[in-house]
Amino acid sequence: MYITQFRLETMSKRDEFSLRTKEILARRVGTLCSNPKCSAPTYGPSSDPNKAMSKGVAAHIRAAAPGGPRYDPTMTPEQRSSIENGIWLCESCAKMIDADPERYTVSVLLDWKKRAEERARKALENPRIVNFGPDFADTLLLITRQRNAPALDISDLRPGEWKRRQITLRPIQASRDLIDISIPLIFDPDLLRPDTCLLTLSCQNQGTGVDQFIKIKLSFEKPAIIKVIIPNPSQVQLIRGGRPGSSFATFMIRTLLPQELHHIRVLAKDSIPFTASLWTQNSGDSDEVFIYDVIFGKEERIEPDNSPPWAR
Repeated sequence: MYITQFRLETMSKRDEFSLRTKEILARRVGTLCSNPKCSAPTYGPSSDPNKAMSKGVAAHIRAAAPGGPRYDPTMTPEQRSSIENGIWLCESCAKMIDADPERYTVSVLLDWKKRAEERARKALENPRIVNFGPDFADTLLLITRQRNAPALDISDLRPGEWKRRQITLRPIQASRDLIDISIPLIFDPDLLRPDTCLLTLSCQNQGTGVDQFIKIKLSFEKPAIIKVIIPNPSQVQLIRGGRPGSSFATFMIRTLLPQELHHIRVLAKDSIPFTASLWTQNSGDSDEVFIYDVIFGKEERIEPDNSPPWAR
């Protein structure tokens, strides 16, 4: 009986943060939620004039006990309860990240923590960042390289059948995991020809504040650009280069609202290395540039019994 009780207590042991660690985590982000899409205050006054209330949580990035979200068995108890393994969140966001650990990975949470601390540091120098929120903008540049993809042959389909092709994104340059991103794909045989590739530049503001004067530069090792397509020229401008036969193009987006995104397409010669850079008024030179290859899998035929309702 005593052995059973001892085992239960051992299994339920959690490597919790100390009160001091929790206080430091909260103060390092100005007591705001570290989720860049939330940034909610976590402390405020209670109806009792002698008390304050909090809805903040010192959440574990890697779980405090086996079976928890993002648990890392190689960590020591001291590492699990250290400030490096903690992130300050509101109660709602703390529940959200643990309910979906595959979406909210260690990489995502470490990035949130880094950005929240940087926001708090800037706010000490410029309080308007917190008062009016311009620094809550979170602009990134996602570039997908797409080569000629064979169109699905539907001429031999029977009633109720349909076809599909798996699409995989292979990272070329990615410093962290991405969530809630838009990935546009083009299936235009007149645009995608042999020996060419299509680069789609997606500039996205995932934050809660407005970003301004975003500059994007795309540079090839040698002349490669065939054509530049700007779907929304009233918002996106080509300010340098971009002519057929040139090796670089610079674009500017004057204003990028929260959750807004703009696409730029560049048709280029294939197999010529390139680099891309991002600058915003809010962040200056940014390392938020992600590049992926789009890989198309084999064509699959789906029988009527397994097809989705809309295809039957």
